Amino acid sequence: MSKSVVIVGKGPSVMRSSKEFVESFDEVAFCNFPPVDGYEKCIGTHCDWMFANMWDLNLYEDKIVENLGLKHIFNTHIKPCTDGNAFANKFSVGYSHDYGTVVVNEIKTNYNFDPSTGIQAFYFFVKNPEYTTIGLVGFDNFKTGEKGYYYSVSEVQSSLKYLYSGGDTPYTNDGIRRKPTLHGSTEMMKKFIKETSEKYGVTLRKPE
Repeated sequence: MSKSVVIVGKGPSVMRSSKEFVESFDEVAFCNFPPVDGYEKCIGTHCDWMFANMWDLNLYEDKIVENLGLKHIFNTHIKPCTDGNAFANKFSVGYSHDYGTVVVNEIKTNYNFDPSTGIQAFYFFVKNPEYTTIGLVGFDNFKTGEKGYYYSVSEVQSSLKYLYSGGDTPYTNDGIRRKPTLHGSTEMMKKFIKETSEKYGVTLRKPE
């Protein structure tokens, strides 16, 4: 039986999404523990899969995790992270500590760019024949000169505040991206999503 999944990224276009759109899919995946409180009308209140750099995050509070119904976490850093085991065990969810190790190297070898967490999540589902429809929310591909994320700078996790500290950092103090991402160009990521979805016969959906 075919399934559908929606992947929620962190781009500003999240604000054009709706809880109804997200909940129209069989399953939901989040990228890098995005802020939920105050954004429920855009991304809903449920998440089955979490793809995240487990080396560089402030994890959700217990209440949020329990309400989401999380089932599995994938570490997307190229370096395996066993530190996430304690968090996963606490909530009885699955944890793949070396997912990024395998996938980053595979995409670098076959497609010649360093994938973001969102691209890694997309790659997981597009290659899985169980999923025939993939929704993309907040996949704005790090556009230079535009706001980086859907939430305010004040909501950025403390471990990433250094990215907004001024000078030669990737973001201005008000959250505008001023340097190209290390994860490949916007055009490259768009091409990757289009070509791989066509290759595996997957239908893409985005909020209207």
